[in-house]
Amino acid sequence: MHKSLLEIHEDVPANHYDQGIKRNMFQKYWHWRRFSEILKYVQPITGSMLDIGCHGGTFTHRLLDKLQTKDIYGIDISPSAIALIKKRLPFGKFQVANAQELPFQDGFFEVVFCLEVLEHVDDPISVLQEVKRVLKKGGKFYILVPSDNKLFKIIWLMWTLYYPHWRHAHVQSYSKNTLEKLLNELGFKIIKVRTFNLGMLKLIICQK
Repeated sequence: MHKSLLEIHEDVPANHYDQGIKRNMFQKYWHWRRFSEILKYVQPITGSMLDIGCHGGTFTHRLLDKLQTKDIYGIDISPSAIALIKKRLPFGKFQVANAQELPFQDGFFEVVFCLEVLEHVDDPISVLQEVKRVLKKGGKFYILVPSDNKLFKIIWLMWTLYYPHWRHAHVQSYSKNTLEKLLNELGFKIIKVRTFNLGMLKLIICQK
């Protein structure tokens, strides 16, 4: 019997990404590229930001210098991860929540990040609809997903042999331009698409 997504993510230590960056050269390179590529396109804001799937705050923390705001919010389904990010960024507003039912009012955020999350959710359309609801008009939405190209599938197979608790974590696939089509159908304006890490990751920047 497959574990639920909550059970899978609770099997991942809250400091998993921090420890991986310190101890594993592959993870160090992978995450360094994630940070550097996405931060190229992040600009200062005057309003609020939301990090969907913030986990323990490894990436959230790095966004703050570019965003130049402390009006930050984050959600994750893992209680242990939320407990860690609250310690790391005590001025932020973090809570356990489901991305398919965001606990925020309409048009609240200037920018929303959803980085390597959509491949883990049961209903991505609901997540995207919720993001559109909570974004201000003209607000930006940053998405990062695996491209599911052949190289990624090989790496992912090797990864799940080493970390078996990740084996059933990816429940969606966004090969080719399937995600772009979905975003267009939902009324987002796509302003940037970029692949990196040997084509294994895709960054999409949208606007409401």
